[in-house]
Amino acid sequence: MTAAARKPATAVAAAPASRTAVSVRGLSRSFGPVRALTDVSFDVPAGEVTALLGENGAGKSTLLKILAGLQPPSEGTVSVFGEEVTSFDPSSVLDRHGVAIVPQELSLLPDRSVAENVLSGVEPGHRWFPSRRRMLERTGELLAGLDLRLDPAAPVRSLDLATQQLVVVARSVARGCRVLILDEPTAMLTPAEAERLFALMDSLKAAGTTMLYVSHRMPEVFRLADHIQVLRDGAHVASWRNAETTPDQAVAAMVGRELGQFARRTGYRTDPEARPALKVSELSGRRHREVSFEVRPGEILGVAGLPDSGRVEMLHNIFGGEKGTGGGVELLGESYDGRNPIASVDRRLAFVPGERRAQGLLTTMSVGENVGVLTTKAFSRLGLLRRHAFDRQAAEQAGRMRVKTATMGQPITSLSGGNQQKAVLGRWLAINPDVLILDEPTRGVDVGAKAEIYEQLFTLAEKGLAILCSSSDLPELLTLTDRIAVMSEGRVVGIVETSEATEESIMTLATGAVPAA
Repeated sequence: MTAAARKPATAVAAAPASRTAVSVRGLSRSFGPVRALTDVSFDVPAGEVTALLGENGAGKSTLLKILAGLQPPSEGTVSVFGEEVTSFDPSSVLDRHGVAIVPQELSLLPDRSVAENVLSGVEPGHRWFPSRRRMLERTGELLAGLDLRLDPAAPVRSLDLATQQLVVVARSVARGCRVLILDEPTAMLTPAEAERLFALMDSLKAAGTTMLYVSHRMPEVFRLADHIQVLRDGAHVASWRNAETTPDQAVAAMVGRELGQFARRTGYRTDPEARPALKVSELSGRRHREVSFEVRPGEILGVAGLPDSGRVEMLHNIFGGEKGTGGGVELLGESYDGRNPIASVDRRLAFVPGERRAQGLLTTMSVGENVGVLTTKAFSRLGLLRRHAFDRQAAEQAGRMRVKTATMGQPITSLSGGNQQKAVLGRWLAINPDVLILDEPTRGVDVGAKAEIYEQLFTLAEKGLAILCSSSDLPELLTLTDRIAVMSEGRVVGIVETSEATEESIMTLATGAVPAA
């Protein structure tokens, strides 16, 4: 463990002699008996990019909400360019202090134009009758100044997610933003889309905008940030200039222990005589066609492909969440026709979807209910749920998955992203599946939770579970899997042994740079 991981440090190196944009002093925040932040103090230098790191549950989200005016601190102060923030509401913090946030969940009006979204609240003309012509002109000038080639009249609904993020940034600039907070802005972006965001950040930095950047992706952090601040368990534990630390040191400070590099999975050998746990034959459906592969007990088969490759739709077809147009699926040698989610649970086919909030979480339910929901039949008699037994089983399952929660009764939405993901995975493992399908198993998950999830999957495979894992993170697939099926334009264009694969060889197949096998 590094020194930074062992003891808190308000500064490892002196900050440069530049003006301070944001000063946080003695900041604490409690939610009932739960203390999310404890005596946090650090400075954000003006005109530079400061990365805020920490595991899910470290207090980053709470701190960002305070800085953006979404909630007040319980104790401590926040000052922006020397002026203390006294009114913690988003409009006041933006209008008076120039602090804006680009959240993970974008707050745009999808049926309105780019111009209407960018100039929302600062429309030219009469308050009730803004000038459309002047709105389009002013937005066009603003976008040009940011080197963004967007049509001001285009409806936001027509834009992809990456472009919508750029619109949110432009809206912040239009409102006079001097400090921009970006919360996991690349979590849902392709590498090419992320590059557009990085180019915009470079332009903003050159213009003097201060940025606070939150990401779990170390390459991004060390490319973009001038300074790095680390939270752990609600406390500030380390502060560096970029050049004075390494990704390994930063990770050690985040998790409180050395992790090193994730080791690739080794030791699995395919038994050619073993019956496949999952067999997919000529499967076709929305955005995929004639897909064939097998997954044997104890094997982890990865699925790689660009966002339009059809890999996600194929997973939903196998599970029965989408209706296919042809082909077949076998489970343990038996044909599985008439696929649907309820039947899949009965057939012990599990599916952890990639869109955790939209498709995985039961957001109105508690942690315990989210973990145990698929086992209610086993704990019901004459239509009545044996609540005590149900709660005990859910708590035991959450414990096995190392879900960090104050109580099983608290809302699932109150947990960090990593703990939410472990809870969803625990829900599906509670049915004792023969086949587990995973889509983006560690999206939005910090390195500590990622290591725990990898460890769980390796252990499950060693016990004989067949795992089909789709991910846009190629290093993840190279770490987790035994073989990788690569999809391009809806087809499987190659299945490669992971031990012989590289990111370059997978991308060559995925982009169609070589003919399909």
